[in-house]
Amino acid sequence: MIPTRPSVLIIAHGSSVSKEAHEAAEQHAATLRQSNRYGTVGVCFLTEADLMPNLPDGEVFLLPFFMSNGFFVQKKIPSLFKLVDGRRAEQNNVILQCDALGLDPELSGIIINMGLEACEHMLENPEDIHLVLVAHGSEKSKASADATYHQQKAVEKRSIFGDVTSVFLNEQPELGQWLISHSDDVRPKILIGLFAAEGPHATEDVPAGIHRATEAIPEPLTIWYAGIVGTRPEIVKLVQDSITRCAAADRL
Repeated sequence: MIPTRPSVLIIAHGSSVSKEAHEAAEQHAATLRQSNRYGTVGVCFLTEADLMPNLPDGEVFLLPFFMSNGFFVQKKIPSLFKLVDGRRAEQNNVILQCDALGLDPELSGIIINMGLEACEHMLENPEDIHLVLVAHGSEKSKASADATYHQQKAVEKRSIFGDVTSVFLNEQPELGQWLISHSDDVRPKILIGLFAAEGPHATEDVPAGIHRATEAIPEPLTIWYAGIVGTRPEIVKLVQDSITRCAAADRL
């Protein structure tokens, strides 16, 4: 009998050097299982998957746990799961690919909440803050920058913070260089990492960029690194809404 409840497979990049890169996806999957809204909930890490994993019968939604619509979302996942236009139908199941997490229209709400929480800790008014979104970036692909600027515009529309800026680790404007070049901006800066998991980029590269800037500037900078979006518990609601949108679009 084909299950009446859909199943979910969270697809993340994973890491061969950092177990923390796996924890966010695993935690979100555990929360989704507790909701009893889905038949089965699994996690697939692309660093470990060379072949398509066994999938349950019925509707199966693939949730790309990525912050942009780059190579892994556009090429790797469709190739691994043999999708055509984000879909594959067989006798006992239908496989559907949802949008990448970083493109979710509600992600900006989580970013804003993180900024406001940091303001409370710093005892600062949001309008006096320069909010800085930190993403991976790439000199070879615009996908990371496009997704980041998309979220920046969504946050700016709410007119909560004094300024909102996007910086990157692997393209310009680069985090450390940007902090140094804007040291004359005396407003406190809140940094939010647009990363899916607490891998080396989030836990090592961002702090290293901050350290380079503070070492190069004689006057102390007020910088608060508020962490990354991918580990936030609110992400589960975004996953659920993404599945709902994907299912509705498939039935049109």
